[in-house]
Amino acid sequence: MPTLDSEAIVTSLLAAAQLTVSDEEKATFVRDYPLIRANADALYLDELEAYEPAVTFDPTVYYPA
Repeated sequence: MPTLDSEAIVTSLLAAAQLTVSDEEKATFVRDYPLIRANADALYLDELEAYEPAVTFDPTVYYPA
């Protein structure tokens, strides 16, 4: 697994979102980014790739216009 450059990633994400944060906030984001990324990656399970992500609900079936 490649090593994350949290500083560069956080800087890019903030720039893409056009957000300005204090140095303290950015340091917190940089420190916490690896944990957040690992938790987000843990949400994806390869064995579930073929399944729909959620049950769909079409309100027009139940409530026709």
